[in-house]
Amino acid sequence: MAKQGRLIAAAEVELYVDVAGEAGRPWLTCLHSLATDRRLWDAQMPVLERDFSVLRIDLRGHGRSEAGDPDYRLDLLAQDVVAIWHALGIERSAVLGLSLGGMIALQLALDVPDKVTRVVAADCRSDAPDAFRAMWAQRRALLRDGGLAAIAETTLPTWFTPATLAAAPPFVGAVRAMIEGTSPAGYIGATRALERLALKPRLPEIRRPTRFVVGAEDGLHPAAMREMCALVPGASLVEIAGAAHLSNLEQEAAFNDAVVGFLADADAA
Repeated sequence: MAKQGRLIAAAEVELYVDVAGEAGRPWLTCLHSLATDRRLWDAQMPVLERDFSVLRIDLRGHGRSEAGDPDYRLDLLAQDVVAIWHALGIERSAVLGLSLGGMIALQLALDVPDKVTRVVAADCRSDAPDAFRAMWAQRRALLRDGGLAAIAETTLPTWFTPATLAAAPPFVGAVRAMIEGTSPAGYIGATRALERLALKPRLPEIRRPTRFVVGAEDGLHPAAMREMCALVPGASLVEIAGAAHLSNLEQEAAFNDAVVGFLADADAA
C-alpha cells in the first residue's frame, strides 16, 4: 500500500490522515501529543509498517487538520477517531498514543471496546489535579502574550532530558517546528480537554490488553502511570531510562522494543 494522505470529515471539521503499510494487515492507529502532529511517529513507521496498516491522524487544530470550536473534550477527540475509522471502513484497530494521544487511546478503549484490539498509552495521565489544571491556564496566558514560540521555549525543557537538549539532535528542532506550527485554537482546545481529564475512576473498566510506557525522567508521570497500571486489569508498564516526555524520540530503540511485540498480537484480543 502506498502512503495515502487525505482529509476526512468528522463532525464540523475536516481532519488530515495518512495511511501506510500493506493492505490486509491489522490496523494500528497512532495518536500524537498536544502541539505535535502525525509526524511525531515518523521514527516508528519503519517498524510499525512491517506488521500493520498504519493510520496516523492529525488531531483537531494540529498539523493539517481544522481546529473548529476551541472547546474540546476528550470524548469529542475520541469520537473524531471513530468517525475516521468509519469513513475508512476500519472495524477494529490497535491504538498507540502518547500524552494526549494516550489519553484518547484509553477513552476509546472505554467507549468503543468492540473497535479496539490493544492499547499502548505512553507518557500520559488519567486525572486533572488542581496543579495540572492551573498549568494549562498559565500556558494559555503565555500563548496570548508570547505566541507559540513562547510555548515551545517553555515546553521543550519538559519534553526532553537536559542531555538531549544539550546535544540538540534533529528531532528537537522538528518538535519545535511542530509546536510553533500548531493552530492557536487547536492548542487552546486541547488544553481545555486536558483540564477536564477524568478517566481515572473508569480505568478498572478497561478490558483490552493495555501497556503503559513512560520515560523514567518524565516528571510526575512515572508515578502516575504506575498507579494507572495497577487500576487496569492485566496491564503492564515499561519505564524507559534516559527519556522524558517524548520517550519515542529520545530512546527510539527502547520505545520500539516496548511496544512492537506487544502490538503484534493486536488481532488476538
